[in-house]
Amino acid sequence: MKTWKIWAITVPIILLMLCCAVIAWLWQNVSTNWAPEEQAAQYVLNHTPIDHIDSYQVFTASGLEDVFLGTDTFGHKWYAFYIPAKHTAYSVGVDQLVSAKKVEQSLLQDNIHTDTYSIGYVTGEASKALSAESSTNVVYEVRGRENGKAIFVYVDATSGHILWRYQLSA
Repeated sequence: MKTWKIWAITVPIILLMLCCAVIAWLWQNVSTNWAPEEQAAQYVLNHTPIDHIDSYQVFTASGLEDVFLGTDTFGHKWYAFYIPAKHTAYSVGVDQLVSAKKVEQSLLQDNIHTDTYSIGYVTGEASKALSAESSTNVVYEVRGRENGKAIFVYVDATSGHILWRYQLSA
């Protein structure tokens, strides 16, 4: 067999084997990265009124938690908060909470301009600061600007009252 035929057969086979190895490595590493989120989603589907998950985010103000927005069988919207450390989920109907738009408008009256916000469930010491009328332990974490400086504001999602505010130094 001539040398060029050996090269013409061997090089594509080596390249194909290399591609298969890279794909197998990526498949193994990428699929394991989402395992905790998959477990959290399955737990939420099994232990809360949510039947269909619409969105997902992570909330870290009171420890790591997975936040899901979804609907039940009747089309009502719910938030579900899964806390991996406790292996527990809490659910709250969206209609029990102040809307993010109202929170943003309220903060604007206090001269706080919202950049981003997230919603989460607070536990432990942080939950003691919630108002007596709050029965949900749900807060909005708002990152914004006040007088040109970065600020974090925590708002009770049930009443709309500001709980804590932290201004970052420049």
